[in-house]
Amino acid sequence: MSVVKIIDLVGESPDSWEAAAMNLVAEAKATLRGITRIGIKEFDIRMKDNEVEVYRVRGEVSFRIER
Repeated sequence: MSVVKIIDLVGESPDSWEAAAMNLVAEAKATLRGITRIGIKEFDIRMKDNEVEVYRVRGEVSFRIER
């Protein structure tokens, strides 16, 4: 029997939501082991001076707890 932990991560990119999601996935893969699922929950944009500054995605990352 395994236990799965779920955390939220936010990926950002000045280029697109897709690039922001790929940044989130790359960081999750680099820092977590046993990832079972990454689900994108929310998209938003940070604005500055009435222009898009950064695309952001919030993702829910599930991974197995190791003993």
